[in-house]
Amino acid sequence: MSLFLTADELGIQNHLCLLPYGEKSENPTWTTKKLEPYLHYLENGVKVDRMFNGLIFQAISGRKNHYLYPMYAYLGQEAEKVDWNLAISRLFERKVNFDAVARNTAAGETTDIWVTLPYPMRTQTGFGRRELNFKIERDRFLALKWWIRKFLRRWNRATHLHDKLNFRGFVWPRASIDEIDGKLVRKVNAYIRLKGYMSLWLQQYGSAGCIKWQRFGFDAACSHPNFYGAMGPDHKWINTATIFAEHYNTGIQITAGKGAMYKDKLLLDYLDYGYDTGYMEKSLLVYQFPFQTMQDLIKQHPDEYALLHSFINNSYKPARKSSAIRRKRRSKKKVSR
Repeated sequence: MSLFLTADELGIQNHLCLLPYGEKSENPTWTTKKLEPYLHYLENGVKVDRMFNGLIFQAISGRKNHYLYPMYAYLGQEAEKVDWNLAISRLFERKVNFDAVARNTAAGETTDIWVTLPYPMRTQTGFGRRELNFKIERDRFLALKWWIRKFLRRWNRATHLHDKLNFRGFVWPRASIDEIDGKLVRKVNAYIRLKGYMSLWLQQYGSAGCIKWQRFGFDAACSHPNFYGAMGPDHKWINTATIFAEHYNTGIQITAGKGAMYKDKLLLDYLDYGYDTGYMEKSLLVYQFPFQTMQDLIKQHPDEYALLHSFINNSYKPARKSSAIRRKRRSKKKVSR
């Protein structure tokens, strides 16, 4: 019987939070102040405990309307080499991003750091001085290999960060992997492993390639249940995605956003299911908060911020009646398998 993928078996810290950065993101840069409630549990503005143990930096765009994030790519102009370079240089600016994480990491502790790769869009046919053509797989691989090398050179020179930050590896930028990307992903992951780092995939439950994540060469994958609350599938998809994660040995993503897609109190559904099904204690977990920040959560839903902290500490207890109903349904599904 397969189990959830765990942080312990990977040798990394658990509870990773995705942080978008760059133009057109909620936070173009992450300052020390903005990062405080991510890395520390705050009560009345005072740091009283640890929160997330790892952060995933995801570049949304380089210059204005030049998107590196593939879901937005068709909303603007093609991301060029200068935009790929900006995705690296911003991470190493003073007092923000990596440096701000280090300043927020207490003496004797470390924070795990992951970085999302840019995505070489197949519409890009003139990338860089060599004018790489991303319709050609070899050119896409060359561009990603160049970017990984350049990032690692900057990281290796940034020795002032190494006492506080553990750079763990790279995250594939798309939630599905089709036939067009399959070979490229395997090559990129093999190259990352050759460099001594890990590769993580934040997949969607039911997306192309999701059951083959290990064959693509990833060290880890976390499944997004596709539950947003206000639109799309209902909360039972969390339960179904959890069964999938156990069977295929993945971790779980927890999402709580703002906007038309996301219902109020969505976070509590994910926390309740984590308690009921065991992924609270047994799974590698990645958190996303689209279109809101921890500051927003503290200001608008301080109770949820406190419950999130208890969940990270494995002390969360559901208060809603629906939790018992889900436990009963979950128990029946386990018996039938």
